[in-house]
Amino acid sequence: MPQCLKNSYIAQNYNDDKEAIEIFLNSAIDSSVLQQLKRGASLVEAPNIDKRPKEEDLKAIFENITDIKERNSRIVQAYKDGYSQHMIA
Repeated sequence: MPQCLKNSYIAQNYNDDKEAIEIFLNSAIDSSVLQQLKRGASLVEAPNIDKRPKEEDLKAIFENITDIKERNSRIVQAYKDGYSQHMIA
């Protein structure tokens, strides 16, 4: 299992039981439960919700990079500054 999935709900509850994972992923969704999840998710405080980083500022962060180590360091810093992984990519 990829490292990025080690802490996922499925990994924690199904381990490597591929048959159980397939059943879980293919099971029907109860719309009332889905509505409860949506309501619950809306109550969760999201950090940096009002902070909308500017794309121009992000581009400036990645100017004049000379090596991969510096690039990686800037990626980490951009993420800490509130840029999403999607924006950084």
